Amino acid sequence: MELSARRLTFLVIVLLTLTLSLNRANATTISIGSNPTDVAFDSRLNEVFVSNYDAGSGNTVSVIADDMNRVAATVTVGSGPAGVAFDSHLNEIFVANERANTVSVIPDATNKVSATITVGSAPVGVAFDPHLDEIFVANFHSNTVSVIPDAKNRVTATIAVGDGPVGVAFDSHLNEIFVANFRSDTVSLISDATNEITQTVPVANYPHGIAFDPNKNEVFVANEGSGTVSVIPDATNRVRVDVSVGSNPTNIAFDSHLNEVFVCDYDSGAGDTVSVIADASNTVTATIILAGGPYGAAFDSNKNEVFVSDNVSGTVSVVPG
Repeated sequence: MELSARRLTFLVIVLLTLTLSLNRANATTISIGSNPTDVAFDSRLNEVFVSNYDAGSGNTVSVIADDMNRVAATVTVGSGPAGVAFDSHLNEIFVANERANTVSVIPDATNKVSATITVGSAPVGVAFDPHLDEIFVANFHSNTVSVIPDAKNRVTATIAVGDGPVGVAFDSHLNEIFVANFRSDTVSLISDATNEITQTVPVANYPHGIAFDPNKNEVFVANEGSGTVSVIPDATNRVRVDVSVGSNPTNIAFDSHLNEVFVCDYDSGAGDTVSVIADASNTVTATIILAGGPYGAAFDSNKNEVFVSDNVSGTVSVVPG
């Protein structure tokens, strides 16, 4: 008996969906240091930089070449390396050292620390502003954001924000910085022209990671305490929708190839997962099971892959986009 055209089309769609799920499930795993935390992609050398928070690793950053998926270098930085960001202007990596209250600067040509900058108390989040070539650093205990011009490698401004700033993201559409305030359940908006707060947006419980989606000019905020992601269009600066994901979502990466958002669910209950949100529908379209406590993520635009730090297992998972 021949299948009807409608039934055949349905089966093809199911097979394609299963194939996509299997491809994403077959993630390569790379062993690195203890408690890998944040991840940044260097688009000049196609390398991935991963901060290893635990002092047992000697306070290091692992450098992974994406053509080999292995550690090519290990860089010693300050105590408690957390947030990482790539500066595409000077081809440098900025690392926030939470326990040292400093930021380490690593030129990607040498993979050695060239400068150490003192900032506020417990710096954890960091983002690069390519509009003004500045670095914005969230200081968790100081409730401030430090502004560092990359030409000077020193703090030129300190901005008071909400309680417990963690995640930082640059909005390339309006040249604004979005800061997730973990303890006050808000997001602070900073104009990079004035270094002043222009608005404070209430979100759900314990906002942690944050990412900008240039496809739809929206900001995605992972709310660790509520198991949701808040979507904030930068045209309105208010939450349009909260998307339910796994438990304890921490950090977020935007996939510019498929216009998807990857959310690290540090403790999803049923297993450590990454939730994939399509920005066209603001719905979860896939759930990827990974071992070892997915915590940080970055999108590799060279190979259209997502690198996820597995905080508990001391590994990085490479997930096809």
